Amino acid sequence: MTTLAAFRFFILTSFLLTVSWLSPAQEVEKPCLSVRDIPESQLAFGDGEKLTVIASYTWGVLNTDVGTVTLEISEKNEERAPQFVAKGRIQTARFFNAFFRVDDYYESHFKKSNLRPTYFMRDIKEGKYTIQNYYHYNADHSINARIVRKDGSVQDTLLPGRVCTFDFITIFYFLRNLEFKNMKPGDVSPISFAIDEEIFDLYLRFDGRDEIRIQGLGTFRCLKFSAQTVAGVVFDGKEELRFWISDDRNRIPLLIETPVVMGRVTGRLGSYENLRFPLTSKIK
Repeated sequence: MTTLAAFRFFILTSFLLTVSWLSPAQEVEKPCLSVRDIPESQLAFGDGEKLTVIASYTWGVLNTDVGTVTLEISEKNEERAPQFVAKGRIQTARFFNAFFRVDDYYESHFKKSNLRPTYFMRDIKEGKYTIQNYYHYNADHSINARIVRKDGSVQDTLLPGRVCTFDFITIFYFLRNLEFKNMKPGDVSPISFAIDEEIFDLYLRFDGRDEIRIQGLGTFRCLKFSAQTVAGVVFDGKEELRFWISDDRNRIPLLIETPVVMGRVTGRLGSYENLRFPLTSKIK
């Protein structure tokens, strides 16, 4: 359970960013990353892009792939505001299903102009645990949230979102379009995301440029990020998450790495399709 909890927690929330986990957002004013209109020609992704990440678990001599994460994006041409529709799926490997099966589905609709979300849902199936979230985003950035739990109970609530409050999926696509050319090592950027009936504040930290080899794909120039984890059931609170993304116009995730209480979880890029730009970060 610990391994799979870490698997879900990181791969989707942290493809691209470095975060420091804080308590749920309070009513006090906090810094908020600005949201800007992005010319279509500058978007890091486009219709038809598909990414697959392979999640692995290491503990002592044990090193095994435990599942995959897939993310696909398409365009939704609405007359009022053209949108993207992104779909994500987390699934355990077939051999692992006998021990603990994970089959999580995520879907997010967001504006093509500034990547602000309009609708989000997630359907979580992990062993005997299930939960669904349904979000509708309002013009004032608040969120009409419905949470459906395993026992059939339904909770309707209004979440006090901000202009920089996203969901599991849109946070990934939005952060791929930050103005990285202006970042310096050590820079942090505040952002937040909603999950279940809570909103959490995050801080993206840039650690500089690097080169990294990805199994089966080659060596890449990349941008490196990191985050301090919080002590709890999954994390020991001492070490950092680390992230590498391609140093080109696509900004795709190459590697995610984090320690857990027993061992280490990694997510490495397994395959990619229909990238918007040439993968010029690949060295060999």
